[in-house]
Amino acid sequence: MLDQSILFGSNKDGSKPRLLVVEDDTLHRMMICRAAAVAGYAPAGAASCDEAAKFLLQGAFDCITLDLTLGIRPGADVLYHLANIGSTAHIIIISGREDEICEQNVDLAKSLNLNILGSMQKPIDPAELQSWLIRLKNKDTTAVAAA
Repeated sequence: MLDQSILFGSNKDGSKPRLLVVEDDTLHRMMICRAAAVAGYAPAGAASCDEAAKFLLQGAFDCITLDLTLGIRPGADVLYHLANIGSTAHIIIISGREDEICEQNVDLAKSLNLNILGSMQKPIDPAELQSWLIRLKNKDTTAVAAA
């Protein structure tokens, strides 16, 4: 089990936990960012794998939402990048792809020893995402993963 103080370190000083939204569709990215802000997060939006990598160079995130279809590069590239940098962020896959594809990427994240919480289908239910994020912020990762 990972040390929760490391995972949520950015929140020790009372600041909001950071969420990176990796989503190429502007409307979905805005919806996810808005839901995250309501849940008490400081969201940042990345429209591509390369943009996500730039954000990750700037500092750690507590949570990442990841679309699996990001233009010419798949979202799985972000998973490999996260593994290469030793990311401890919790990951939620949010995709319109078939359940089987989402589960394959959840399994990939697990095999890379990433903190994958699960997947949600598009279009997202903002209330459900907020619920996941609030429980995660409250360090109740067991309840989030079971949701």
